[in-house]
Amino acid sequence: TDCQEFENINKDNKKLKPNLKEELSILAEGVQTLTANIQNGVHRTSEIIKSLNTFSRADNDALSLSDLHDNINSTITLLHNEYKNRIEILKNYGDIPKTYCYSGKLNQVFMNILSNAIQAIPNKGKIVITSLYIKKADAYQNGSIKITIKDDGPGIPQDIQTRIYEPFFTTKQVGQGTGLGLSITHGIIEQHNGSIKLKSDSKGTEFEIIIPIILQKS
Repeated sequence: TDCQEFENINKDNKKLKPNLKEELSILAEGVQTLTANIQNGVHRTSEIIKSLNTFSRADNDALSLSDLHDNINSTITLLHNEYKNRIEILKNYGDIPKTYCYSGKLNQVFMNILSNAIQAIPNKGKIVITSLYIKKADAYQNGSIKITIKDDGPGIPQDIQTRIYEPFFTTKQVGQGTGLGLSITHGIIEQHNGSIKLKSDSKGTEFEIIIPIILQKS
C-alpha cells in the first residue's frame, strides 16, 4: 500500500542520513587537508624564493651588510630535498651582529660545507650549527663571529685531513665532485681575513669558521 511504501522510504532515509553525515565529515576533512597542503606549498615556495634571493643577491665583488644567520638559513632551505626525512639539522644560534662581508661568497662556503656534511651521513643522522659572537680580541678590532658546522658521519681519515683544501683533491667517486669545493671555501675565508679549522674523527666532522666583524665599508 501507499502507507507501507511511505514508511519504507522513511526507513531508507533514516539509514542514509548517518552515512551521508559520515561521508560529509570525511569530505570536510579531505578539504581541510588539501587546504593545509596548499598553504604549506605556498609557504615552502615563498621560502625557496626568499632563500634564492638571499643566496644570489650580493655581487661577489661588493661588500654588503649581512646577517650570517640569513645566509645559513637560505642554504639550508635550498638543500632541503637533500636531507629531508633523513637528517636532523639543529641550529644553536647565538646573538651575533651583522657584518660587512662578501655575502654571495660566504653562501658558497656554507653550501660547500653543508653539502659535504649531508653527503657524509650515509643514513639517518644529525648536523649541528652553532654561532657565537666573540667580543674584541687582539686579532680582530671589532671582534669576530664563530660558526661551527658539525655532523655525525664517519669522519675524514686522518691521513688525508691535511689535503682537503688542495685543489682537485676529492675522495668522492668520479662524477660526484670536482675537488674544488673546500679549496674555494678556504680561499673565501682567507679573503675575509678569517680562519677555518677542521676537527674530525670516527664520530663525525666539525668545521670551525671565524669571520672578523667589519662595521663599515673601507
